[in-house]
Amino acid sequence: MKICFICGEYPPGLHGGIGTMTQVLGRALAKQGHDVRVIGIYPRDYPAPDFEVDRGVRVWRLRDSTYPGGWLASRMRLFRRVSEWVNAGQIDVIEVPDYQGWAAGWKKLAVPVIVRLHGSLTYFSTELQKPIDVAAYWIERASLRRADNVASVCEYTSRVTQKVFDLSLGATATIYNPVELVRDSPETLRFQNRVVFSGTLAGKKGVVALIKAWTAVVKSRPDAELHIFGKDARADNGQSMQAHLCSMLNGVRSSVQFHGHVSREDLLDVYRTAGAAVFPSRAEAFAIAPLEAMASGCPTIYSVRGSGPELLQDGFEGLLVDPDSPEQIAESILRIQADPSFARKLGDAGRLRVREQFSLERLTAKNAAFFKQCVDNFQLHGQESN
Repeated sequence: MKICFICGEYPPGLHGGIGTMTQVLGRALAKQGHDVRVIGIYPRDYPAPDFEVDRGVRVWRLRDSTYPGGWLASRMRLFRRVSEWVNAGQIDVIEVPDYQGWAAGWKKLAVPVIVRLHGSLTYFSTELQKPIDVAAYWIERASLRRADNVASVCEYTSRVTQKVFDLSLGATATIYNPVELVRDSPETLRFQNRVVFSGTLAGKKGVVALIKAWTAVVKSRPDAELHIFGKDARADNGQSMQAHLCSMLNGVRSSVQFHGHVSREDLLDVYRTAGAAVFPSRAEAFAIAPLEAMASGCPTIYSVRGSGPELLQDGFEGLLVDPDSPEQIAESILRIQADPSFARKLGDAGRLRVREQFSLERLTAKNAAFFKQCVDNFQLHGQESN
């Protein structure tokens, strides 16, 4: 099949879960012989070429327009390019994320358009109980209404999205994001005192609660180390989040190291030797980082909110915590550090969970089958309304 992903954060630049998923799935589909292309709008200073081929995936980066109202011109330019590819028979199916509503205003095309629910701006505002951006709401809703098919990365996000936008999305498919498995290798030494967090330094990722919990951890385990990986963001007061977090570390600053944004490959190496990985997120759709840690055999602490209970069994494949409870976060970290046998059981069960349910091989096949079903159904019924 000829598959086109709309994605404005394809690595190697700073990116989030949508960029990671698009790259991992795109590479896997290309390896199976599918024609995969990615196109999106990127900042002018994004550190990657306008065109490249990444392990068989062709990637086009259209640079954004900086003048007032330029965002609309950029979107029109993107749609024109995609339309040209469709008219030339170079695309069988198009996938866009729900985030920022990229299919809003699109005319009918001769191929199906799939919107995948990764968590829209409106979704996250609702989850965090923040004011909803009205413009974003209508753009994202219009994009969902334009979709010929909808897929969600988890059941929870599907339910919330339908409620938030007051839409019946029809037969929504749930396809979890695939996780690249870590190669089996001789058991490496884990540093029991080493705790890892990865993700954007943003309130919704639970990093503030983690820092609040850290003082209690160090009080019980003076040798504990917290290693934080991820790009900086802004705190509610407009300050650098990293600076804000540092200001909270009274007396324990030396036990915390900020590493900034690193490559995914480097993070996987970190997970292989860490004693625990902690992701106390306040709002997620499908979080890839906890599952990558689990795939590495790292004892993992995730959030009881969102898809957390859907992705792992609490106390068996990992631990689930209330992201608004620093005390619970600290207790979970200390529980893992104090009991190497329990930590090892969590790591082994977590790794098995990912291998059985979220492996790249399994979910690449499921995505390919879903794309084919969308194309077949569209050819039978979708074009009747064109």
